[in-house]
Amino acid sequence: MTQSRRDLSPQELSGVGLSPGVSIGTAYEVEPQIVAMYPIRIASDEVTSELKRLHAALKESRLQLEKAREKLEAELGKEHSHIIDAHLLILQDPLLLEEIEKKIQEELQSPERAVREAAENWISAYRSLEDPFFRERGSDVEEVVQRLIFNLMELDSHGQEGLPEDLILVVPEASLFLLVEYPLERVKGLVVKRGGTTSHGIIIARSYQIPVVAGIQNLKEVIRTGDTLIVDGTLGVVRVRPSEQEIRSYQARVRKEQKLQKELVGDTSPCLTSDGQRIFLYANVEIDSEVPLGLRLGGGGIGLFRSEYIYMKDKQKPVSEEQQFKIYKDLAKVVGGRPAHIRTLDFGGERHPYFSPILGETDTALGLRGIRLSLRYPEIYREQIRAILRGSAYGNLKIVLPMVSDVDEVVQARRLIQAAKEELLGEGVAFNEEIEVGIMVEVPAAVIMLEALCPHVDFFAVGTNDLVQYTLAASRTDDRIANLFKPLHPAVLKSLYRVAQVAAAEGVLALVCGEVASHPVYVRLLIGMGFRHLSMSPFAIPEVKGRLREISCLEAAEMVKDVLRQATLAEVEDYVNEFMKKQKTEVIS
Repeated sequence: MTQSRRDLSPQELSGVGLSPGVSIGTAYEVEPQIVAMYPIRIASDEVTSELKRLHAALKESRLQLEKAREKLEAELGKEHSHIIDAHLLILQDPLLLEEIEKKIQEELQSPERAVREAAENWISAYRSLEDPFFRERGSDVEEVVQRLIFNLMELDSHGQEGLPEDLILVVPEASLFLLVEYPLERVKGLVVKRGGTTSHGIIIARSYQIPVVAGIQNLKEVIRTGDTLIVDGTLGVVRVRPSEQEIRSYQARVRKEQKLQKELVGDTSPCLTSDGQRIFLYANVEIDSEVPLGLRLGGGGIGLFRSEYIYMKDKQKPVSEEQQFKIYKDLAKVVGGRPAHIRTLDFGGERHPYFSPILGETDTALGLRGIRLSLRYPEIYREQIRAILRGSAYGNLKIVLPMVSDVDEVVQARRLIQAAKEELLGEGVAFNEEIEVGIMVEVPAAVIMLEALCPHVDFFAVGTNDLVQYTLAASRTDDRIANLFKPLHPAVLKSLYRVAQVAAAEGVLALVCGEVASHPVYVRLLIGMGFRHLSMSPFAIPEVKGRLREISCLEAAEMVKDVLRQATLAEVEDYVNEFMKKQKTEVIS
């Protein structure tokens, strides 16, 4: 049978951008090594020696992880070591080790077989859940098992001879196991079949400013080692075997972005549009160690501090009030008079094993999350509020309530905040008695109820990621329908416009804190709608600041008027593309 020739023409693959930026490099396919050829049974007189071999492999695996931790600490700071600690905890789990040893001693299984079987139930249980966080924790177990088996068999995890300098890894999954095995200074991009924002590998990639595009299903059919790739983590696009003209165009874009980064890093001067309008830019962060970075890159504060990650440091119990207080106190000291908006607990795609009996296995996007969880379990909420209030004595902290859908939720939440204030007053504990409380506007119900909500809030924080998802009924984490997640959909644009208009009329500050604010095209629309406070990934701040200084608010407002007259997504995209071509800037993909 004659094998069909592979199509070598230029192609464009659409996915989901998980780490912003653009890179050009050489594809390098990485397939997980499936170790199948190992002994299954051992003789009874081999038990002692096989246990020694197991413990030697455990020791070697631990040393490898500790070395990887040292590398991350040296390059990214000590705060990131908990990512490696998660793998070390799995490796040292007494229940897992006991089960492995039992299979060797009682069932006479080889250590390789015992490790695989003991871990299989854990992995299957995690992978069977819909929750992205739990699925990714199953990947953590798989990575540890793979490392342990490799060391039992004395195999190298990856050969690195002949690697290109401009390495773009093409992988099924962006695992931590994968990234620590490669020289990260060479890794210019990642193209992955599956992955989520809470994946440890993705977190590391973002820290290293490595662009990532996920949700690419047909990798093997289209991409081969040696192909030239352009990875656009901002737009979520991969260009395979691009033309020389495309390469030159993207190289110019990369040079421009690098120039902007150098010019604007540390630029704390006000961001003014070309017609003199002040725009306030802030950083979105997930980990407290990212806060100084956000400020150094030009952020005027923290627009969204996602508090869920604090809870991930200990999977056995919720983080204590004292532990939270220390983090919020340090955050307040770093930002000083600048604002730091702390979103209260919102376990959605990032659930905590301790809370799994509470949360259940229902759809986390539509289930018990955000303000619903806090009101259902007020003791958990009370500890977090007390910690934030105590931290507010040291800087300009603000409270943001997520997933609000009606006025009653805000009233109940503020009642609990007031009760926490009275407790602290009774205890003689200092805090900012005038601390501001706002809500996330991220579900259509909140958009509809804006006028009724205004008297009960100090500000709106528009979560565009979820607003797009809920407005279009299209999950942003489902690779199969990633093409439906369209911020330029007329329904989304009209919802955003309504928020800006109502907020202005009612005198309520409106902050856009979804990643839409970092997009070079969308930011023009946001400014035209009337938004003046934008928050985004720290690394996007310099470029957005540079772009905004070239934008006229009056022209952007006229553009918005025309865009809102369009009835379909295709009409909006066509209009925007024509407009941006005239401006000689990027068009949407």
